[in-house]
Amino acid sequence: EVREVDGSKVLAKTLDRVLFQRATTFFGHPDMSNYTVAADVMTDGNRRIMSTAGVINQRYFIVLKGNWQQLEVSSNHDRIKKAVPFAWKPRVWYRLKARVDVAADGSGVVRAKAWKRGEAEPKEWLIEVPHKQAHTHGSPGIQGFSPQSKKRVYMDNISVTPNQ
Repeated sequence: EVREVDGSKVLAKTLDRVLFQRATTFFGHPDMSNYTVAADVMTDGNRRIMSTAGVINQRYFIVLKGNWQQLEVSSNHDRIKKAVPFAWKPRVWYRLKARVDVAADGSGVVRAKAWKRGEAEPKEWLIEVPHKQAHTHGSPGIQGFSPQSKKRVYMDNISVTPNQ
C-alpha cells in the first residue's frame, strides 16, 4: 500500500493478515538482464524484532535481515545463500544496491552494498557472491517480510538501471 512517511509517499507492506507476512513484487520483463537495482528500505521494529527488506535482481534476493543484522544474497536457499554482518536500526532509511555480472562461461558474481540514506555511497561492494551457474536473466523486484505481520517494511526511490 502507499503511505506517507517522513513527508513523502512510499510503498509499505500491509499487515492486515498473518498469512501475508511475506510480500514479493516483480516489475519488468522476466527476460531482463545486466542491470542494477536499488531502493531505499526501512523497517519498523525494536531491538527484539525487525523485518526483512530487500530487492530482487535476476532471480537473486538481496535483503537486509533485521533480526540477524545481515546483508544476505540468496536464490533458492538450496542453491546459494551467503551473508555478511550489517548492523542496521529500525526507523532509519538505508539505501540498498545490487547488480549481477555474468561471464561468457555462465559463471557470475552477485554484488551488493547498503548504507544509510543521505550518506555517500561506499566505493566497495559489501558482499560479492560468486555463482558457478549464474542466473542469466530475471525480472527485478522488491521483497519484504514482516514476522507475524507485526513490523511494517517501507520502500522508496526504487530504480533499475542498465549496468555499465
